[in-house]
Amino acid sequence: MNLIPFTLSLHVLVAVLGVGTIGALPLAARGARRASVALGALAVWTRPLLLTARLSLLLAFATGVLLDFLFQGAFHRAVWFRLAGLLVVLTAVCLARAKAALAGGLSGALAEPVALRRLEVWGFTCVIAVAAVVVLMAWKPF
Repeated sequence: MNLIPFTLSLHVLVAVLGVGTIGALPLAARGARRASVALGALAVWTRPLLLTARLSLLLAFATGVLLDFLFQGAFHRAVWFRLAGLLVVLTAVCLARAKAALAGGLSGALAEPVALRRLEVWGFTCVIAVAAVVVLMAWKPF
């Protein structure tokens, strides 16, 4: 089996099934905030979701680096590829901020509505960054 199709398939699977879970974060936070659901109830499944998204983002990044290596560095000089890499870093930072908002709300350092709003904002920022990465990878505009 050729390593390139295998790595590309793994990269896409991780992106869709793992990184794609990021979309659930802001939707859940918004729904919980509007319905006045306790942050503790939301945290039961949000924590594993955040962990899954973070690990999947790391694995997607690693498989992307491996693909660049397998293509002998054909992409790493392209502006779209570098911008996509920066957006992956931005996504990781936003996920860390979302996790901090959740922890702050659970510890009482933040009021629950504030923590939910921050989780929602950071989550939507992640979604926008990931969408931009997908567009860059599909269109390769520059």
